Formats: sequence, C-alpha cells, structure tokens
Amino acid sequence: MPQRSDQLRHFVDWCAAHIKGDEKGEAQIFLDQFFRAFGHAGAKEAGATFEDRIKKEGKGTSFADLVWKPLVLVEMKKRGEDLTKHYRQAFDYWVRLVPGRPRWVLLCNFDEFWVYDFETQMDSPVDQVRLAELPERYGPLAFMFPEGDEPVFGNHQEQVTRAAADQLVALFRALIRRGIERGLAQRFTLQSLMALFAEDIGLLEKYFFARLLEDCATPTQAYDLIGQLFVEMNTPGVTAGGRFKGVSYFNGGLFAQPARIELMAGEIQLLRDAARFDWSKVRPEIFGAIFEHSMDAEARHAYGAHYTSPVDIMKIIGPTIVEPWRAQIEKAKSLGALKRLLVRIENFHVLDPACGSGNFLYIAYRELKRLEARIYERMGEYASVKSEQRPFGFVTARNFHGLDINPFAVELAKVTMMLAHKLAIDELHIEEAALPLDNLDANFMVGDALLREDGSRSPWPAADVIVGNPPFLGAKLLKPNFGTDYVKRLRKAYPEVPGMADFCVYWFRRAETHLPTCTAQDPLAGRGGLVGTQNIRNNASRVGGLDAICASGTVIEAVDNQPWSGEANVHVSIANWVKTQDDVLLPKQRRLWFKIEPAKGGARRPRGSGQASKDYELDMREVAHINASLSDKVDVGGAALLSCNEGVCYTGQYPRHKGFMLTAKQAQSMLKDSINNDVVKLFMVGEEMLTTGRTDRYVIDFQTRDILDAQRYLAPFEHLRQQVLPHVQTLAATEKLKSGKDTGQDQNWLKTWWQHFRCRPELIGKLSKLPRYLACSRVTKRPIFVFVDAAIRPGDALQVFALADDYSFGILQSVAHAQWFIANCSKLTERLRYTTETVFDTFPWPQAAAIEQVDAVAEAGRRLRALRDQSLQSMNGGLRALYRTLDLPGKNPLRDAHDALDAAVLKAYGFNPKCDLLEQLLHLNQQVAAEIAAGKAGVGPGIPAGYLNPSGLVSSDAYQPS
Repeated sequence: MPQRSDQLRHFVDWCAAHIKGDEKGEAQIFLDQFFRAFGHAGAKEAGATFEDRIKKEGKGTSFADLVWKPLVLVEMKKRGEDLTKHYRQAFDYWVRLVPGRPRWVLLCNFDEFWVYDFETQMDSPVDQVRLAELPERYGPLAFMFPEGDEPVFGNHQEQVTRAAADQLVALFRALIRRGIERGLAQRFTLQSLMALFAEDIGLLEKYFFARLLEDCATPTQAYDLIGQLFVEMNTPGVTAGGRFKGVSYFNGGLFAQPARIELMAGEIQLLRDAARFDWSKVRPEIFGAIFEHSMDAEARHAYGAHYTSPVDIMKIIGPTIVEPWRAQIEKAKSLGALKRLLVRIENFHVLDPACGSGNFLYIAYRELKRLEARIYERMGEYASVKSEQRPFGFVTARNFHGLDINPFAVELAKVTMMLAHKLAIDELHIEEAALPLDNLDANFMVGDALLREDGSRSPWPAADVIVGNPPFLGAKLLKPNFGTDYVKRLRKAYPEVPGMADFCVYWFRRAETHLPTCTAQDPLAGRGGLVGTQNIRNNASRVGGLDAICASGTVIEAVDNQPWSGEANVHVSIANWVKTQDDVLLPKQRRLWFKIEPAKGGARRPRGSGQASKDYELDMREVAHINASLSDKVDVGGAALLSCNEGVCYTGQYPRHKGFMLTAKQAQSMLKDSINNDVVKLFMVGEEMLTTGRTDRYVIDFQTRDILDAQRYLAPFEHLRQQVLPHVQTLAATEKLKSGKDTGQDQNWLKTWWQHFRCRPELIGKLSKLPRYLACSRVTKRPIFVFVDAAIRPGDALQVFALADDYSFGILQSVAHAQWFIANCSKLTERLRYTTETVFDTFPWPQAAAIEQVDAVAEAGRRLRALRDQSLQSMNGGLRALYRTLDLPGKNPLRDAHDALDAAVLKAYGFNPKCDLLEQLLHLNQQVAAEIAAGKAGVGPGIPAGYLNPSGLVSSDAYQPS
C-alpha cells in the first residue's frame, strides 16, 4: 500500500535526521515514532508501556524497553550493537510476561529489527529487517499495523521444516508401499536426510547431493550413485578422486550400513524436490515430525509417542539445566572458578530415558553450548585471557544419553544430536572440527527403559540431570496395550508404584531413585524435569511419583495443568525438582505456572499459531513452596481414609454392552408382564441429570440372579440372549485365540453374560431401602448434587450416595466439599473426576453439629433446590446451563443461595470463615482419624445420631420416573 510505504519512509528519513543511536536517551522517542509510522497516534496511545517492570529471579526488578500486550516486546540496544548477545535477555523477559505474553519479540539497535517468535522458533529470528528497507519490506512487522495484518517472514523455519518433512515422509511411505523392508527404508531416509542437510550446512560441497540426484535417471543409477555416496560417507579420510572426490568421513554409526535402493522415477523426484529446500533453515524438529508420521498410528498410541514443541521443552530445560548453570557462571568471582566450571561442564551428563527423536536432548545440547560460550565470555573479563580463544569444545554430543523402545526413534535421536554439533559451531563461531560426526551408538540405546526380559529393572546410564516426556498412558490402558504378563512383571519390578498409577509415573519414580543427590560440592547435579499426565498430581499416580520426589527433594518449578503441544489430546503437568531439601541450594522462590482463560475483549489478539492465539494462557506466580499436588495450597493429598465414611459412596452400574439398554417402547412391551418389573428399570446417566432432568431409557438388570432364575423373565432374558450373548462369545473366542487358554476378563464375563459387568449389588441393596438417593455427575468441572427417585437405576457416569436427607445434601453441595473435591479428585484433561476413596472416604463431616445447625443446613439446602427448580421452569439447558450463570459477573440469586448454604455449613463445622478452609478440613480429617485409631467411632455421613426427628429431614423432591 503506497500510504503505508510513505509513512514508513518518512520514519526512516526522520531517524536519519534526528537519531544517533543512544539506547538510554533515544529509545523511547524512537519507538514512539515507530508506532506512529505504523498508523498509531503513538506508543502509549496504542496501549504500550515503556520501561515495563519485570521482576528478576530472586530479588530485584528489570525494565523492558517496551511491552505491548499481547502483541510485542521490544528491547532496544545502542547503534552497532551485536543483537546476538541480547537474545537471552529478551527471552528471559518474554518468559515472565504473563498473562497476556506477547506473541512477537523485537530486538533493535536503531539500524535493524530482529523479529522472534519464541512459540515456534526459539533459536533464531524469523526475520531480520534493516531500517532502511522498512518502507518496502514491512511484511515481517505487519502485526504492528492497527489492522493487525498477518506477518510474512523470510526465515520462518517452522514452515520450511514442515514442508521438507512432508517430502521425506512421502518418500518413506512410497518405499513401504512397494514392499521395501521397513528397516532399510528408514535407514535410507535417514541417510538421505543427512546428505540433504550436509550440502546446505557445509559438510558436503554445495549442491553435491542435488547434482547427484539429477544424474539418477534410472533405478540402477539411483542404486549405484546414492548408495556409493553413503559408502564414501562411511569411509575414513577424504575421498581422493572420482565422482565423490572431497567427500569426508561422516562416521561409522549412521552410515555403518550404507543403504542402497533402486528408486523409481517418482521416488527420485521426491528427493529432488526435497533438495530444493534450503536445509540450513530446516529445524531439527523435523526429526520429530518424521518420527511421528512414519510410525504406525497404532504404535504411536501404544507407546504414547508424541511430538513436543520447543517452547514446552524449554519449560524443563530452562529451570533444570539453564538457570542453575547460569547462576553458577554469573556468580563466579575468579578465573579459577570459571575454569573449574569448564571442567564440570565437560563431565556434565544429561539423560532422557524416553528420548523419542531426541528433541529434548537437542535443545539441552544447544543451551549447554551457549552456556559454555558464556563461560569463555566471562573468562575474557580477565586480562590474561582472550574470550575468542577456545582450544576445543568442552560440551560434545557424548554428554547426552537416550533410551527408547523404538529403534527408528533412537536412530533419529542420533542424527539430531550429530547435527546439533555442527549447528552449534555455526551459531557460536566455534573453532571445532565438524567431521567426523560423533558416533553415538554407545550413548543411545534401544530397549524398554523399565524392564529387561528377565523381569529385572533395565539399567540407566549415570547422569547428573534427567529430562524428558515419558509415555502418556493411563493405568487402565496398560493391559490392553502391553498385555497382562508385561503388566505383572512391571508391577513386580516396581512394587513401590501403585497398580493404578499412570505409566509415566514409573519414569518419575525411577528418575528420583537414579539421580544423585544435589550437594554444596556439586550444586548442578541431582536435578530432574519431566512431563507427565495431569493425573501425576492425584491419587495413586501422585503416591507413586511426586510423593516420593517431595520426600527426598524439592519441586522448584512446575506447570500444574496445560493442554499438550503434541498430537495427544491430553492435559499435562510438568515438574522440575532438585534432589535435596537444603534451602541453601534452592531458590528462595519457586515458580508455579497455571492455566488461565485468555482475556476477553481489551487489546486485540494476535493472529498466527502459537500459545497466544489458543484458548488458554499460562500465568505464573512465585511461591514459597510447591507440594506433591503441584500446588502452593494446603496439601490435602495425604488425608487419611476415615472408616466412618465407608459404604455410602459408589459408582453407578456399568452394563458394559448396549444390548442391556431398552427404549421406552421396548420396556413398556416387556412390562406388560408384571413379573418383569423386577428386572426392567429406568436408567439415568450424568448427561440426562444435568440437562433434561428426565430419562426415558431403561435397562435390564438381573443383578446377581443365576441363569435358571433369570430365565423366568422370558422377554428380558431372550432379548439378552440375542443381543448380548453373541458379542460376549466373540470376545471370549478372541481372548482364547490370543492367549491359547481360557483366561482373562472376557472368559469370566462369559460365565455371567446375562449380568451387568458391574451391577453394584451392595449399592442397589441400600437404595432399595431409601425413597431417594443423592447423585452427581462423576466427571464434571463442579459437582452439582441432586436427589433421584430410588426407582431409577444410576449409570456409571453418576457418583451415587446412599443418602436421602436434606442435611447430607447441604454438606455435599457446600463449598467445604467442593474445595475438598477439587483438591483430591482425579483429573481428566479439564474435567475433574469424583473418586470414592480419595474424595468421599477422606472427607470429614461435622463432628459436633448442634440440632439447630443441622436444621439450618437442611433448610438452606431445601431453599437452594427450590430456587433451582423454579429457575429451570423458565430456562433451557437444565442444571448445567443454570450453573454456568455463576461464571458471569453481576448479582445472582443462585450465588446468594449457595453463599447462605456455605455459611450454615461452616457454622455446623465450627470453622472460622476467615481462615483457610482446606487447612481446617485437613486438621479435622487428622483429628477424626486419630479418634478412630483410639477406638472411637467418629461422625460420618448422614443424619447425626441423636437427632430427634430424622424423618423431618427427608423431604420429597427428587428426579422422578417419567
């Protein structure tokens, strides 16, 4: 647009006339004119802040030159300054600018702008624009316009990487489709990948591989020429003459078995197309992409293999490796201290025991090489040392170790780390030999990281630090994916990990055991950082992992909950810890990151991919302590089970097969015979309870009747014989075929195929004695309790409480139980799951509530339900929609009714409303547990003993049969 170019040209001319390049004196006026050139009234008028305060790690405050949330952070340096040296400062500022963290980062020295996108490309700018060329090349800064144009970058390596990865994935799949053995196809793809990189990063002559491909006119020529190149790359020395003159020895690892394949014309063309990319701009994350796309979808699911973004990887590498090392480097007070750090960094070892394609280790390598460069830079402060004199690199790829069960992943990891060496040399201008590449066969091993074939624990290499992203698999998926025998051996080898712990917990527990202790003599060792399922904070998973970690060490930084960046549709938690509890070795403040909803309205949101454009953001607070629940709140995870609570809370029935379900028409037909009233019942699930409050579905429920008794109910039994039995027989036959014998759950189900998989006879027996029962959805963001008529059978999506009184409703629907539920429940992505043992069986009930307090709770509960019923008559969407109004601002009668109930409940407990509620509940839990241990009964759920008129607390409102 001419007008835009004219405005920007005026800015360039103004700078030539008025700006000398003084950072302190001219930065603000320069940036204000910069904003005006892009069509704003000025920087402040646009909403930007000069000298924005950013708290330093520990003590003190830094000042960012300009912050314009959520779009851009600008850091100014004097004219002529090398902007490479200020990358780390900008990155550190960016990390702490939450919430509303800017999408883009600019480094500027008055003559050029370096544009960064730390969400997708952390180690190099996505573009560089000189001030003089800004009028004609404003595309990389287009986000500065009030209209918020999509920026266009000349060095957006993520886009190049994805396109290049697609070419090689297409080649690999083409080879597989025509029957090339998978291992050979993978080896050929990797060796081609290295050749493509090599000619663009200076390891081969420029265009060497591309010209070779042009000469491959036939499959035979492809076999001979490409295959011979791989042979030469595997031959020590430098090829002296001929077609391959000048090809250096790469190593005996990747090319130990040169891959030869007769390529078809289309396959050769795929390689030619791949060679047209500038592979110097292809990021090593390409290996993760190839790994993801070349694995079978079933294999990815079975092993929990998922790609991890660089910004998520830095949430571990930063606090676990970078920050401890940087602290030691910056506080070194002598040349001798810096030399000792060089010796230490040479012997510093990093392990990823689920390394996949090596992305965690690649970023760890890159950051350690930068730290090594910083040591040399600091040594240059001493007159006797010239910082540019580096005899050799102390950090090599041999400092890094990986384990993975997938052989192709391990080969990818080796290639990734081999390239990391050359890329670090180029970035840091290090005088090191790039070839031969390190042979990493001894550093990266294929195999199960947890178990040997004999059932013993697999050995792990010694390491100072352990990082990584173990498999995302829930405990219930272990047997379906790995088989019963493997799970038995796993649990036998790791008896300290509860059976219901998620798979990743085994890595957490093993890392805690394997790490050395962090000491004053070696404060850089004994650190771990792992990604886990969100469930690592809860229940059995917490007991198996983070409880043990916190018993021997200290969590120093954590993400309590965020959606993951890979293909896995999961929410994850991240824990970084130090294996010590010595406060001298630990940061004074811990950092806890947590997910928030992005601000609605206000400053315009940036376009483009990345966290800032997702439906969530991370915020951070500095706290004094992070517990095993990855929270700074009162830790109630260790609350005791209270025997006085047992036998009240249950999960609903699980028929297992849809054949047990009946439509209203089918049910009414069967109920014409009155005998069938015994076994044909209305059935309700959580969705119906929270939306319509009605159900027209029925279930056949024979409970524990034997087959002879069940046959008396002719129509229901015949229905199951036709609809359910064939399915169970097929499952049993399949199980027998797999195992070769009659074992397994499906064989057991065949013995009782007419019964529910979980018919809950104890629960149904208790409900048969009640007029109504309490229920809430088992998976929910907030538990909403309702009474349900006892004639309705509850499905397994409901959490059921054999309680019929108004007082119990009031206690369970109160803020006391809600907070306890959130603290102790199991997590499924954003959803919270009610668990009997950890939530209900540990929840302490009021122990000495007076009669008038019981009545007050019951009455407040009745008023709340009456208000809900009245409101539902005039609105659609049921209880779920009604409770969503609590998320909106403004006065709300429903909120007032809950506040009144909460006040009554707190009085019944005798709690102080000004004190921490969870802390008071935990104290009461411990008190009740101690009394039970001393032989006293303890007051549990239901109407307190001695209440004079129990029937007066059982009103009649409930979800009724349709």
